[in-house]
Amino acid sequence: MRRKRAKKPMGIKRRVLLGCIVLCLILFASSLISFFEFGSMNNYVTDVVADNIRSINYSRELLTAAESHNLRLMYEIDGSYEDLGNVSDTELIEAFSDIRSSFQTRAENAAADSVVFAYAAYMQVAREAKNVWISDPAERRDWFFNRLQPVYTRLCDYIQKLTFTCQDTLIANSQSMQESFQRSIMPPLVSLLLGLLLVLLFYYYMNYYLINPLLKVTKGIQGYRRYNKPYNVTLDTLDEISELNETVKDIIDLNESYKYQLKR
Repeated sequence: MRRKRAKKPMGIKRRVLLGCIVLCLILFASSLISFFEFGSMNNYVTDVVADNIRSINYSRELLTAAESHNLRLMYEIDGSYEDLGNVSDTELIEAFSDIRSSFQTRAENAAADSVVFAYAAYMQVAREAKNVWISDPAERRDWFFNRLQPVYTRLCDYIQKLTFTCQDTLIANSQSMQESFQRSIMPPLVSLLLGLLLVLLFYYYMNYYLINPLLKVTKGIQGYRRYNKPYNVTLDTLDEISELNETVKDIIDLNESYKYQLKR
C-alpha cells in the first residue's frame, strides 16, 4: 500500500498573508455594516422628503378645492335658485376632511389649525347661499363680494401660509439631511481606507523585516544541506534575524572545518 503523503504545513508567509486577509475581511464587513446603516438612513430621508412633498401637494389641493367652490358660486350669481343646486360643497368637505392628519411638524400643524378655523368660517358664510339666492341678483352680488369674499380671501391666505410652511420644512429637511449624509458616509469610508493602508503597511513590514530574511536563511541552509552550496546569505538588517544568520554561518563554518579534518 502506498503511504499517504504528509500534508505540508502552512509556511510563515502564508500565515501572515492569511492574517492580513482576515483583517481585510473584518474591515470589509464593518464597512458593509456602515453602508447598510447609511442605506437605512437614506430610506428614512426619502420617506421624510416624500411626506413633505405630499404635504405641499395636499395644501395646493385645498387651495384648488376652495377656488373651485368659490368660482361656482360666482358663476351662479345671476342664475336661479334651482341652479344653485349645481354648486355642491361635497368636494370641498372631502378635501378638508383629512387636514389634521396630513402634516407632521409643529409649524405645519399650527398653520393647518389656522386653515381649519378659516375653513369653518368660510363654510358658515357659504351655507347662507340658499337663503340669499331667494333674493334678487343685486343682493346676491352684495353678499358674495362683501360678505363671502373676505372670508374666502382669508382662507386662501392661510392656505398659502400653510404651503409656504411646508416648503420651508422641505428645504430645511433637505439641507439637514444633506449635511447628515456627508457626515455619516465619511467615517466608514475613511476608516476603511486607513484600515486597508494599515494592513498593506503591516504586510510590507512583515515581509521586509521578518519573512524574507527568514526565507533567505532557510533557503541558504537548504542549499547547503541538499546541494552542498556555500552559505553566503547576507542581510541588511541589524536585528535578531541578522544575529541568527551570523550564528548559522559560524555553525556551517565549524561543520566545514570538522569535515575537512575528517578527510585528512
